[in-house]
Amino acid sequence: MEPPFRMKAPICLIENTANGKLVVNPKAINILSGINQPVVVVAIVGLYRTGKSYLMNKLAGAQKGFNLGATIQAETKGIWMWCVPHPFKKDHTLVLLDTEGLGDVEKGDEKNDKYIFTLALLLSSAMVYNSKGTIDHDALDKLKFVGELTELIKVKSKDNDDEEQTFSRHFPIFIWAVRDFHLKLEIEGRRVSADDYLENALKLKKPEKTPRDMAYNLPRTRLQMYFGNRKCFVFDSPTNNKEFLQTLEEIPDIQLENNFVGQCKEFCDYIWKNADTKTVNNTVRVTGHRLGELAKIYTEAISSSKFACMEDAALSLAEMENKAAVREATQHYEDKMKTVGLPTETLADFMTLSSQYEDEALKIFLKKSFNDNDQQFLREYMENIQKKKEEFSAMNEAKSREVCQALIKKHSADFEKAFKDGAYHIQGGHAKFKDDLKAIEKKYKMESGKGVKAEEVLQEFISSQQGSENIIIQKDKALNKKQKEEEEENARKKIVAMEEELKKLQETRKEQKMEEERDNMQKTIKQLIQKMDEDKIIFNEKLEQVIRQKERNQQLFMDQGLPRHANMYREQIKEIREEQKEQSGPAWYKPIVDAVKDVTIAYLNYKGGEGNKSAPKQANG
Repeated sequence: MEPPFRMKAPICLIENTANGKLVVNPKAINILSGINQPVVVVAIVGLYRTGKSYLMNKLAGAQKGFNLGATIQAETKGIWMWCVPHPFKKDHTLVLLDTEGLGDVEKGDEKNDKYIFTLALLLSSAMVYNSKGTIDHDALDKLKFVGELTELIKVKSKDNDDEEQTFSRHFPIFIWAVRDFHLKLEIEGRRVSADDYLENALKLKKPEKTPRDMAYNLPRTRLQMYFGNRKCFVFDSPTNNKEFLQTLEEIPDIQLENNFVGQCKEFCDYIWKNADTKTVNNTVRVTGHRLGELAKIYTEAISSSKFACMEDAALSLAEMENKAAVREATQHYEDKMKTVGLPTETLADFMTLSSQYEDEALKIFLKKSFNDNDQQFLREYMENIQKKKEEFSAMNEAKSREVCQALIKKHSADFEKAFKDGAYHIQGGHAKFKDDLKAIEKKYKMESGKGVKAEEVLQEFISSQQGSENIIIQKDKALNKKQKEEEEENARKKIVAMEEELKKLQETRKEQKMEEERDNMQKTIKQLIQKMDEDKIIFNEKLEQVIRQKERNQQLFMDQGLPRHANMYREQIKEIREEQKEQSGPAWYKPIVDAVKDVTIAYLNYKGGEGNKSAPKQANG
């Protein structure tokens, strides 16, 4: 479990340079690369000098941090980042992004403002829009960047006429924070909530008779379409003391207006409890490391091509993560296998440990890997593991052979010396030769830790003595001709019997290995399907959330007497339901299951030889 991570102070994540170019800060990326926890990312945007930084400091649980500034000049340049432990979500990091104020007259670059707004939107899981006064047409007009998002953000790399409808699947919670709000929360004399106030401000003019009506409706329509999950908070003025306003970060809550303090608490509690973990493709949780990569990808895209494609970003991130998944999982297996004491006593011991470490490696791969649509990286991972397994199996056998040969050499030293000294070239020498050879075999078999080559090395040693034994038989005057022929035949039969026994043992071990591979294949498929099922649940939950949001908008337009708009949402909901049906059933799993079987069968064919056709048939079962 990764310990909670807290930065002492904010750092610039994306710098807005003097020439207007946006550049990612390597120091900030380095900080994010060390955070392997999932992140909840909250960004705040809005006009400069509207108190954005104060709210972000409150979310960080701190009095100071982001620079509030005390003059009419904008303080925050680019996008600043502060990473703190999440107060509610265990093992999560809260990443706060404070953006450069929009509409800075000194900067005078509206295009740069759009890029800052877009990056904040793409990187966050909750986006706070901070404004002052009221939500009126002027306030909505200042949020005109929403109307230009189709120029700046693409969901798919290919042209898609329905892209605007899919924004709500990928965009963050939208929270409108209205500062210095002095009106009563009433509509036609009826007390309403801040959320009702926002929805009332987003009502459309009907019917759209003039270009002016269309201009009025456009930002409202897009806000509703893009941000299905909307929330509003209104804040009283923090204090009537102008001096306090200049140094708000120095003033304790007890000296501020009670309403304002309570509203800040309600705002923070809502975000802490409701802002989701940042995801890619709605299912892949973003860690600090992944957030850093996304920041680089999106900033480069915005700076070079002037728009960012979410699909391309996900693919780029997936390629990096999948390569790392293959590398880390393979390294884990290799590191674990290096701790195994070789030689293992039996093949079963080796396979048990190898299988255990394969399971661990697969979990690492599955945790990090995503968007492996053609199973390229899954295949690479499995092939790597098979290769490493073969290397360790060969090392196990080599070490066993080395140990066994040393034992044979130790126990046969006196025997070899006796042979050289001619101790067996005497009458009755063959009987002594056989007794000494049996004694060596007995002592050898009593030794432990010989490993998987024990029988093979013993058989090789016995076979190597056959020529010497025949010579001793012929020179042994205690044996007549018939006895010599019988002894030679017995010696030959013993060698043949040992070879047959060894052959059976090797066949048994080969089948053991193949059976283990078939078991591993089934376990791999099971884990993959389990992961896909979990992803499918998350995916469907997200779609259901989007459907609920669209149903809400549909009802709002029906209540407003706008059937054309309501029908548009009805059709969108129908399309999502069809998509859910397409993503269900066995077809969801088939490509991955086939990839696992292909790699396993290729390995079984390699191990079983061209003559063994039963292995792949069993593996396909």
